[in-house]
Amino acid sequence: MYVVWVPCYVPFVYPTVYYHDHQRRSIRLYPEVDEDMFVQSASEMEKLMDDARKVVGRISNSHDFANDIMGAAQESDQSKVNTLIRSSGVESPFQAEYNPDQMKIHLSASNQQVECCQLTIVLRWRIQ
Repeated sequence: MYVVWVPCYVPFVYPTVYYHDHQRRSIRLYPEVDEDMFVQSASEMEKLMDDARKVVGRISNSHDFANDIMGAAQESDQSKVNTLIRSSGVESPFQAEYNPDQMKIHLSASNQQVECCQLTIVLRWRIQ
């Protein structure tokens, strides 16, 4: 016999409070929604996506540029890789990682000293 645990949602019945005027009101158990940070994060993500388009577009449209990045990565020349990525027009903070199979470019943005969003691009350059 096997025991299978299946997570499920158990609805919570909000307690009802009756006031002196006999109106029923439910007590809200969650904080009020404030979408400002969410909207700002989405706005910052648009900028990251623009930066991703710039670097990916440059790589896909220029074999010389792709060759330069791959060569610098092969030589473990991190500063040259960063310079090349920055030269494609990327304005956001980024971190490039690479290995013999692929390159990862992590783009991030901050809003009011809080990291609000990240975008990671993974581009393969070798099949195992």
